[in-house]
Amino acid sequence: MASIADLQQIATQVRRDIVRMVHGVQSGHPGGSLGCADFLTALYFHILKHNTHFHMDGAGEDLFFLSNGHISPVFYSVLARSG
Repeated sequence: MASIADLQQIATQVRRDIVRMVHGVQSGHPGGSLGCADFLTALYFHILKHNTHFHMDGAGEDLFFLSNGHISPVFYSVLARSG
């Protein structure tokens, strides 16, 4: 389980990733992703029960649905940080 300091450090790096991604493609909406960095980091690294390796059955795991495509940079960054 990640500590508050660990989560803050991860969220800071997630924000950096978002800015780099959006700037790199010269397209996108960084505001939504930046605004979600803290809670998605806490959700993914502290609350959700999940396996970082993909399994179709997902038995015993929580499901996460990202319905707002404009905030996909935050999701990609969090996944990249999950190792």
